[in-house]
Amino acid sequence: MMLSNDVLLQIVLETIAAGFIAPAFAMLFAVPRRCLPYVAAGGALTRCLRSGLYIGAGIEIVIATFIACAAVSLIFIYLGPKLKIPRPVFTVASIIALIPGFDAYNALISFISMVESVDDAAFYHYVFTLMHSGTRCAAILLAIALGIAVPPLFFYNYRHRRV
Repeated sequence: MMLSNDVLLQIVLETIAAGFIAPAFAMLFAVPRRCLPYVAAGGALTRCLRSGLYIGAGIEIVIATFIACAAVSLIFIYLGPKLKIPRPVFTVASIIALIPGFDAYNALISFISMVESVDDAAFYHYVFTLMHSGTRCAAILLAIALGIAVPPLFFYNYRHRRV
């Protein structure tokens, strides 16, 4: 499937933005300066992979988010010990550009509008929007959490045992 120039431009711009967002977030938690380029690359890769899968390949956003987070987690499982820095230092900041702020905002606005609604049709519309956006937001957050947490279970389980 061939992607249009507009879609490619969107993915490139999202990737560049995530490359700036990730180290900015990492600096809030005093990540060492020598690790910031890795965090930037991880953030850019995570966003590029998710956008490419979601927009380019048409994969559902929750699955694309899980795959992107798992891939970055696997990369930093390998790089973390080589750099002598714990893996969460990299992965937590790298996924910050995937947080579903738009869905959370829509769910919150729908909830507030639902409470103030006097028309039945508008009420049901707000309930639907609240359920749709809220469920999608929760599913994306779960995919992020599982994408970061599951890959280490396969690699760290037996690393301290002698065979």
